[in-house]
Amino acid sequence: MKKAKISLFIMPRSSKAWRGSEALWITVAGWAAAAERKYGKAYILTTDRIAAPKEVLKYPLGKAPKISKSGSKKFRSFLPTILITLLKDLLLWKSSMNSNHFDYVLPDLENGVSLVWEQHDFFPGIGYKLAKKHNVPFIIYVHAPQVWEAAKWGVKRPVWGKLLEKMETRSLKRADIVACVSQQVAQKLKEMGIHENKIMVSPMAVDAHLFSKANSRHIIEEYDLKDKFVIGWTGSFRSFHGLDILLQVFKKVHDSINSSRLVLVGDGFEMENTMKLANDLGVKDAVIFTGRKSFTEIPDYVDAFDLAIVSARRASDFHYSPLKLREYLGAGKATLAPNAGEIPKMFQDDLHLKLYNVGDIEGTARKIIELYNEQEKRDYIAIKGKEYILKNGTWDVELEKLINKTK
Repeated sequence: MKKAKISLFIMPRSSKAWRGSEALWITVAGWAAAAERKYGKAYILTTDRIAAPKEVLKYPLGKAPKISKSGSKKFRSFLPTILITLLKDLLLWKSSMNSNHFDYVLPDLENGVSLVWEQHDFFPGIGYKLAKKHNVPFIIYVHAPQVWEAAKWGVKRPVWGKLLEKMETRSLKRADIVACVSQQVAQKLKEMGIHENKIMVSPMAVDAHLFSKANSRHIIEEYDLKDKFVIGWTGSFRSFHGLDILLQVFKKVHDSINSSRLVLVGDGFEMENTMKLANDLGVKDAVIFTGRKSFTEIPDYVDAFDLAIVSARRASDFHYSPLKLREYLGAGKATLAPNAGEIPKMFQDDLHLKLYNVGDIEGTARKIIELYNEQEKRDYIAIKGKEYILKNGTWDVELEKLINKTK
């Protein structure tokens, strides 16, 4: 019997890092699970441990700290924001310098290594060294160049930001393939000097195996959702998600559909403000805040939705590839998504999903009410969306694209 080759996936931070950015852990778990199905074994390496794909679905490890905006404000009152950013960057650089190797023996490598995949970060991990050692393709996966994306969020890095971007570029140029989530990110990579022959657009995907086993019965009972029209959202409570806009949309929906409920799964810095707005709008009793849930619980929550929604604050410069969109479709849920970025190019309106214009509160509410009244259409979109994503949007599909690119 031919021995299985090993796939190595590098996350250049610890298993407790990227809290609030769980999509990064879900991404690597999805890629690694697909590689495990393809080759027989996959390991995910962080700076503190080695893990199997299923284990990483529970990352970051440890109890989430209580989010306190007031504490953050007190800290910032003593130090300018730019200085805080510089200190964080220096600490991350120091951590990367101390963790450029792993202090444990990787098992089964005598069976051969198939590929080395690494999550892009400000400072690289050991992926390049491992790929060279085993003479296999080295792939870097990029959600977005770090300095560029942070600048979009208003993070200022005068002087040293250019140096950091040069370090990012140097790291990316060492890869055999730079896989990125959207055409806009691909264009930025070209501007940074990455050769277009190395770049592969690889949108976020879904592990359909996880969502096929979902059961929402306990969710429906716990939150009294029986006979309710459930509009659902999952994610982190961040400003760019525009949850304040979503609540204004829901207010109009709830005025027309008394049985409607909005279920928000997750937490984050904007959660307190979102809860206050729900109270101010008079929909507090119709909005359910579940708090943070591990990714292994998410399929059950999504299964409880009648209509899933991808929210956004603005359509301009939408460079993301929403993970939640693929999850909703993979779960067979009718989905409302913003007419922005890659979405209208990849999915067909009124077939795979329903598009709405970001910021159009009246129009978005109207589309939701229409889907409530037209259940056959809602079911049709759900079926067609799932068919499309299972054929075109799984991690297995993206892995095959990657393998073909390495040939």
